[in-house]
Amino acid sequence: MTETTENPEAVRPVPPARRWPRRLAIGAACVLLIYLAFPLGILLWKKAWLPRDAPRIAFSPNDTWLEELHVNEAYQVSFTLAQGELVEIQPADTGADHERIAAWLEKNKIAGVLLSGGGDVDPGLYDGDPAKAADVNRARDDFEIALIKVAMEKRLPILGICRGCQILNVARGGTLLNLRDDAKLKSLHFNMSGHAADLAEGSRLSGIMGANRLAKVQSLHYQAVGELGRGLRVSATGPGGVIEAIEGTGDVWVVAVQWHPELSVGDRHQNALLKQFVNAAKNK
Repeated sequence: MTETTENPEAVRPVPPARRWPRRLAIGAACVLLIYLAFPLGILLWKKAWLPRDAPRIAFSPNDTWLEELHVNEAYQVSFTLAQGELVEIQPADTGADHERIAAWLEKNKIAGVLLSGGGDVDPGLYDGDPAKAADVNRARDDFEIALIKVAMEKRLPILGICRGCQILNVARGGTLLNLRDDAKLKSLHFNMSGHAADLAEGSRLSGIMGANRLAKVQSLHYQAVGELGRGLRVSATGPGGVIEAIEGTGDVWVVAVQWHPELSVGDRHQNALLKQFVNAAKNK
């Protein structure tokens, strides 16, 4: 009998072609598609969800690198759920010209103003230290200060969020604190876990939320209100006595908070704030 010797190379299985580069490319393409399509999806959803009589609210959006992460879409979603239509206005649309701003508000049938988060307010506007500020956009500061003035002249409801609280105070002649100067305060007020907030008894804000204390608010700020501006009062404080919310002393609806209610759509207190603002704009 003749023995045959098998060639081990002949029977060794051929390894499958590496597919991970292709899968990686497909995955990256899918992520890019979702990233690009997300704003369009929000726009289409808004048109389908909002009632015809939804009040139109001028929205000064976040202009920092966070814009690329679609943080402005969070505002669009939360305010659409509150039945308000956000209409973006940028500094380039009108500059800080009061007449152009007033004309834009009239043309777009604006019934309220939303001031969103973003970079630090220019310390030069309140005799602060320019070396301790980050992501400053003086054009946006000047534009929003003018927008606030025109809105108040027109008696439009105003809601400020985070930076919006700060620019409102500066627009009324107030000052800001830099929480970076105190490591403990900085860590307490800029974190993902949030912190508690005490609401001033008898304030508009406590009435809206039906509470004098919130166990947790989403707090992400390095600046805070210092000396109060004209026609404003404190409506909430947080850890270390830092001012967390202010409001107008007159009969016009003006409220500003340092935290982010648009990131807490499942919280009834935060939803009440957004809904009350939208209703104030609707009844303007």
